[in-house]
Formats: sequence, C-alpha cells, structure tokens
Amino acid sequence: MVDTSEDRIERLNTMEPDWEAKEERALVRKLDLRVLFPCVVIYVLAYLDRSNLGNVKILQKGGPDSLETSLNLKNGDFNWAVSIAYFTVTAMLIPATLLLKKLSAKIFFPICMVLWGAIVMSMGACSNSGGLFAARFFLGVPEAGVITCGIMFFSFWYKPSERAIRIGIFYSSNSIAQAISGFLAVGIDHLNGHGGLKSWQWVFIIEGAMSIFCAIPIYFILLTFPEDSTALSDRERYIAINRFGRGSTRKTDVSWDTMAFIRIMTRPSTYAFFLSYICIAIAAVAQATFLPTILKSLMKFDTTKANIYTAIVNIVAVPLYWTYPLHSDWTRERMWHFIVPVAASVPCYAVWTYAGSHPNEHTISYISMYGMAFLGQLLLVAQPVLLSYRSSTLYGAAEQAVGTSTAVASLSIASIIAPQMYPNSDAPYYLQGFTATVSLLAASIVIYATIPFFLQLEASQRKKKTGHALPLQSLEDSENSQVSAAAMAELHQLNQLGDGENSLKPKAVHEETV
Repeated sequence: MVDTSEDRIERLNTMEPDWEAKEERALVRKLDLRVLFPCVVIYVLAYLDRSNLGNVKILQKGGPDSLETSLNLKNGDFNWAVSIAYFTVTAMLIPATLLLKKLSAKIFFPICMVLWGAIVMSMGACSNSGGLFAARFFLGVPEAGVITCGIMFFSFWYKPSERAIRIGIFYSSNSIAQAISGFLAVGIDHLNGHGGLKSWQWVFIIEGAMSIFCAIPIYFILLTFPEDSTALSDRERYIAINRFGRGSTRKTDVSWDTMAFIRIMTRPSTYAFFLSYICIAIAAVAQATFLPTILKSLMKFDTTKANIYTAIVNIVAVPLYWTYPLHSDWTRERMWHFIVPVAASVPCYAVWTYAGSHPNEHTISYISMYGMAFLGQLLLVAQPVLLSYRSSTLYGAAEQAVGTSTAVASLSIASIIAPQMYPNSDAPYYLQGFTATVSLLAASIVIYATIPFFLQLEASQRKKKTGHALPLQSLEDSENSQVSAAAMAELHQLNQLGDGENSLKPKAVHEETV
C-alpha cells in the first residue's frame, strides 16, 4: 500500500536543512506578521462587505426606512440579492489565482480592496432592486480571489504541516466579520435619518470606506513571493525557498498548465472534496446570512438583540478557529477533525426543525434554541481542516490554482444555493431550510470519509504508470527538481559570497517515494 500521509510526502519532498531550527522559526514568525495577519484583515473586510445584507435586512424592519421597503423588494428579491454575487465569484475564481501570480499579492489584494469598497459604497445609492442586483453582481468580481488566492498565497510561504492552523485563523475572519457587522449595525442604526440617509445606506457607505482606507497599509505590509521579496534578507529568502524542496508552489512555475487542469479534473478525490465541502458550506452560509433573521423570527428577539446575540455566537467561534486546526496540524489528522464538528452541529438544526414543526406543542425555551446556534457554529471549524487537507494533496502553482479554486468553488456555489433555502415564504419556522441542512451535513460526512480511499487509488495508479506515487509530472521531474531554478540562482549568489567549500549547498533527500 502506498503511504499518502502528509508526513511522508513532506519528508520525501524536503531538503535536508543546512540552517538552524531557530532561524526557520524566526522566519515563520515574520511570515505570520507579513503574510497571515494582512490576509486576515483582507478577509474580514471582504466578508464584512459581502455578508452585511443579513444584518442590514432587519434594520428598521417593517418601517418605511427598511431596506426591503426602501428598495421595494418583493418576495425572493432579497434572497437573490445575496446569491447573485456568487455567480461572478464562481466564474472569476481561476482567473483571480492567475492574476495573483502575475501581479503578486502586494498589488493584487489592495486593488481588489479599493474596487469592492467602491462598489459597496455605491450600494448606498441604490433606489430599487435592479440597482442592488447590479451592485451585488459586480461585487463578486473583486471579491472572487479573497479565499482561493489567500489559500494559494499561503502555499508559497507555509509548509503543509503549518497550513491548517493558519487557514483556520484565516477562516476565523468569517466570525470576526460577522461579529463586527452585528455590532456596527446596532450602532449605525442610530444614524437613521442623519444626512438624509437611512441606516442601511450608512452601513454600506461606512463599511465600504473601511476597505478603501485599509488598502494602503495592506500594500506596505504584504510580501510578494519568496524568490523576490525585498522585505527579507538573503538568508531568509534562501530558507523560505528551500525549506519546501521539490513539488512546492513557486513563482517560477507556469501560471497555467492544461495538463495540470486535466489531471486535477480527472481525479475522483477532486469531486469528493468538492461535494463534501459544498454540503457543509450551504449550512455555513445560510447560518451566516440568516441567523439574525432566524433569531428575530423563530425566537422572537427584537432587532437589537438579534444582531447582538448573533455577534456573540460568532465571537465564541473565533478561538475554535484558532485552536482546533492547530490540534489537527499537531496530530496530522484530517479525517476525524472534520467529521466530529460536522456531526456535532446536526443537533442544532434537528432541534430547530422540531421546534418549527411543533410551534404550539414543544416546551423548548427560546434561550435553549439560541444555545443550539453555538453548536451550529461548530461546522465552521471543519472548513480549514478540509482546505488544508486539499492543499496538501496539490503540487506546484498550476495544481494549487486549479485544485484550490475547485474546492473553493464549492463555497461560491453553496452561497448561491443557501439563500434560496430560506425564502420569506418559509418564515418564521424555515422547516424547509432546517430539514435540508440536516440531510446535507449527513451527506458531507459520508462523502468526506471516501477521500482517503480515492487518494490511495490515485497514488497506486501513478505508481503503476510512472513508478512514482507522488503527483509530479514524471519520475525524471521528481529526481531533478529538488529545488527551483530561482532557488539555485539564489544559492549561486550566496556561494559567490562564500569561500567555496564552506558555501551553502542544498542536500536533497533521495528516497524512493513508495
């Protein structure tokens, strides 16, 4: 049997280090400040601008200044306003990753921030549903690359064993943004009527302006690529490049490889990752968008309490995003770290389904039903585990671009489907949405459990075909591509400064990958 574990793959791909462990730890700490932290800020702002409709919907609800009344939204219009952005997000996923590699994150992300900030601010000028639909449609273009490009960017800088915790921290931006959005909505609601603007208009203007303002410091903080970052010393660049070894994601890799696309799209594991993610993503997106509405309708909370209680649920989820993937990295375990939180979230929707189907018979208190929302949030921590697992099965920039985009496309498609599961006609009990969610979570667990089988099958097929189990292009590539051309050029420059025999030399690990 071929060993496809992350430890095995990372050990076989990595050079024998000629640097001290403390040097590498210092580099990783620097990367956390210059790569991870700005990406978290970017995602918080992007998600804040994309998901604020859920909080805006209940501001001044039922009055003439509400979003639905002001824009004359009919039944289903709000749900489509949420969904429509994800059509363009899905279409732009792969182009966004190619553009990131072309421009570098330092240029790509600030440009996107300015664009989506301007679009969100323009939503404050909408006077009908058509204007809202158009703005949301174009919002998906600059926001398409936030998740997939963020995860791909991590693959340039972080080893597979370092990614789950950082993808978890990155994904905690969801909860951070939702918490901020809830508190902001409560505060901004008091601006209703000021300057001749309604509170929902103020939300769009203020939150859009935040993204534009933050684009400037993000430009100065973000790094480019390991091969050409001027913010790192020569020694740091050498370590950053060579601590990966062969099969890693490089700036020097081709941006688009048709054969890599075909390889990814013909692997059964691609569809197992896709389907298992889309099942949990539908539930996650639905709760993120409609939790304020659920609290207000099903549990009879007023607008202020619904937004604040939603924020509390998201605040509690943040530490889980940080600690749970860390444990997954530490144990190198990706299966049960996905299944357990997904299974634990099922009671949330089961209880809500029961309460909604027996509105006059159940004895479940509103506060108990609210407590179930915390269980529902648990499925969120399964997402970084899945994405880290997926990223560790991809090799080179072309595979990372296609494979990561395919996985993240699940989230985009889920974001189109999820709002349609909670139409106004199904309020206040949302039986259709809750019942479907329970079924989707169960399906996700079953599909995800098949992934190791498919990975084993794919590795065995490669072993028979090329004599090499890892998904590199050929055995010759795996033998010769111990370090990238950029790494060798960097090594040559360092050797010119050395004394010949004592100069830095990479020691590649030559071991049969079986």
